[in-house]
Amino acid sequence: MAAPSLPDAPRWTALLRGWREHPGPLHGRLQAQLRAAIERGELAPAERLPAERPLAALLGVSRATVVTAYEELTAGGWLTRRVGSGTRVSGGAPRAAPLLTLRTPVAEGAAPDLDFTIAVPLLTDAQRDQLRRASQHAFVESVYHPHGLPDLRALLAELYTRDGLPTRPEQVVVTSGAQQAIALSAATLLRRGDVTLLETPTYFGAIDVMRAAGAELVGVPVEGHGLQADTFMRLAAAHAPRLAFLTPTFQNPTGQVLPARARERLAAFLHDRALPTLEDDTLLDLGFTDEPPPPRMSVYAPQAPIINVGSLSKLYWAGLRVGWMRLPPMLAAPLAQAKTLADFGGSLMAQHAALHLLADLPGLRRARREAVTPARDLLAGLLRAELPEWHFEVPRGGQFLWVQLPTPDASRFTHHAAGHGLRLFPGASMGVSPLPDRYLRLPFTLDPARLPEAAARLKAAWVSFQSRGGQGGLA
Repeated sequence: MAAPSLPDAPRWTALLRGWREHPGPLHGRLQAQLRAAIERGELAPAERLPAERPLAALLGVSRATVVTAYEELTAGGWLTRRVGSGTRVSGGAPRAAPLLTLRTPVAEGAAPDLDFTIAVPLLTDAQRDQLRRASQHAFVESVYHPHGLPDLRALLAELYTRDGLPTRPEQVVVTSGAQQAIALSAATLLRRGDVTLLETPTYFGAIDVMRAAGAELVGVPVEGHGLQADTFMRLAAAHAPRLAFLTPTFQNPTGQVLPARARERLAAFLHDRALPTLEDDTLLDLGFTDEPPPPRMSVYAPQAPIINVGSLSKLYWAGLRVGWMRLPPMLAAPLAQAKTLADFGGSLMAQHAALHLLADLPGLRRARREAVTPARDLLAGLLRAELPEWHFEVPRGGQFLWVQLPTPDASRFTHHAAGHGLRLFPGASMGVSPLPDRYLRLPFTLDPARLPEAAARLKAAWVSFQSRGGQGGLA
């Protein structure tokens, strides 16, 4: 008999991510994770928990494991259980300030042996030396630069202008990574109840930011060569969004590249509708072919309210928290003010390093391409050999394989794979609107020397999962 499905599986997958990492028996580990969620405010008083059987199926454990965890939490005053009402968080449980269950898979404590949830470039010894040399000039600075180091802003403006988007240094604001740029934009431009239009699937960090701002999220499906311009325009006309978020180049997670004609039509529409839009360029420099992607959307409509977001985290190193916004004139003042209020300016050492590195942007692109392309091809070849029933297309750029599994229970598989030392990210968690639970996002940024082992573990986990009826086994 097929296992019952769990409504809102992406939320519960995120909430219970890493639950097996607690010590003790399985029911005790689940109990600890649920108790921590209540203490953090991710589960509110009177909120209903899943029924035992669907939750057991999601986690790959026996129903008895969930029942025992629920009963012990009930005995401790954390839950209440009543026939007809189900299992709920007790009104007497500790009440914390409400907290979102984040899709963003950033975990505390030790990571599992092989982590496929986050894509970060590997830093070589040569790059470490390069960073030390690049940051040495930071020690002469003794002032705040709320909008960023002036020389860095000037260089970024020059790079945008070179790419066909005339930009003044005053239009550039340096941020602590691209995530801060997205968060500042949402906090400045959105009010609770406003509609935000995003691709689906899309970057989980953007989903979390828009949810935290209290926005209503509307998804535009990504199909073929990216989202369809006609669909975007139709949904924008129907929902009157106050903000949009798009990744036209090497879209996260699908790797799709939006064609030039679609970019041109969307840019004209955004200009005519005066719709503020975040154009996420963080993966733009990660191409694997000699054919460059089409120009940014903003190039086609320089006066449109398009905020271009960039970062060094994916091109060079995630520990170098330097991102930036290229602001259209009508949005420059409020977003620059928001940055000033946020932190008075980012790390000068990191910005001096970025200034030094970006002076040779072609060299950065070449080095990243030479490092990542072999890893991409190795992982793709291993998956095709070991797991031929898994389907994907090799992208022209970016850092992910968007893999379709022959199961409607990819979220369950991620929990099962944890028992094999693998941390995986279910594609359904990247859906703005519900996605089929058939996808995994697999980055090819792990150490290439470890990819054969990773593929072997994926195969072992998959064979074990399938042998137990696709439910991850009972415990």
